[in-house]
Amino acid sequence: MVRLGLTPLKGAAHVRPARVDVAGHGAVGDRGWCCVEREPSDRGEAGRGAGEGGAERWLVARTVRTPALLRVRAAPLPGGGLRLGLPEGAWDVPGPTPDGGTTLVADYWGRPAPVALAPGPWDAALSDLVGRPVALARVLRPGAVVYADPVVLLTTSTLRELARRTGAEVDDERFRSLVLVDTRGAEPFVEDAWHGRALDVGGARLEVTGGVARCAVVQRTPGTGERAADDLLGALARDRVVEGPAGREVVLGVGARVLRPGPVAVGDPVVLRT
Repeated sequence: MVRLGLTPLKGAAHVRPARVDVAGHGAVGDRGWCCVEREPSDRGEAGRGAGEGGAERWLVARTVRTPALLRVRAAPLPGGGLRLGLPEGAWDVPGPTPDGGTTLVADYWGRPAPVALAPGPWDAALSDLVGRPVALARVLRPGAVVYADPVVLLTTSTLRELARRTGAEVDDERFRSLVLVDTRGAEPFVEDAWHGRALDVGGARLEVTGGVARCAVVQRTPGTGERAADDLLGALARDRVVEGPAGREVVLGVGARVLRPGPVAVGDPVVLRT
């Protein structure tokens, strides 16, 4: 295994830990925080912005609508806190309070995501960065704001092929993978052949479930949020398009569910089981 990637704050830039603990929901601390926003009152028909009984409706800020969050660097702190680094400054956000704070259930792609608001000066800074009001929140149910499978894997063989197609090195951070596997001289997209098979990754065992659908977020540069000079989706469109639940999708890398939790560290072996 070459590299690990973790996103403590959903939509923010990756961090590169040397070790993670993989639980049933995925890596501990991965997307343990998110930004939430009130649903716009002018979104569609009358009353759409209110929840059941007229209650205010909250949404998890979707990465594709908040590319500026890629400028944020966040790292977990002991005790469940978060070190939040923005272009305007840095803060240490405390972990859970004894009373739990203000809790609410936000909508994430039609799924309920229970969160606890963590108010502070960072809310104004995040709102300025994103360009609309958002609030920082702790995710109360691990994995609640993960779109698809708990673990995403990518290979160095596939990255080399992307570099060949685009004419420049491609940072694996753009694909938000937890694990980058060194496949040396293997064919590009070798991970496609792992579908339905088990992988031992360090102390964890995973089952590969299928390809990962990609959206416009991969067109953005980590650390800046700016549109990249290359066109990754275009480079993949000729042979990486499948029919998915949402229609035609570009897929790259593979998702996996966790069969056996365990620790995973950079340099650990990755063993494909029959």
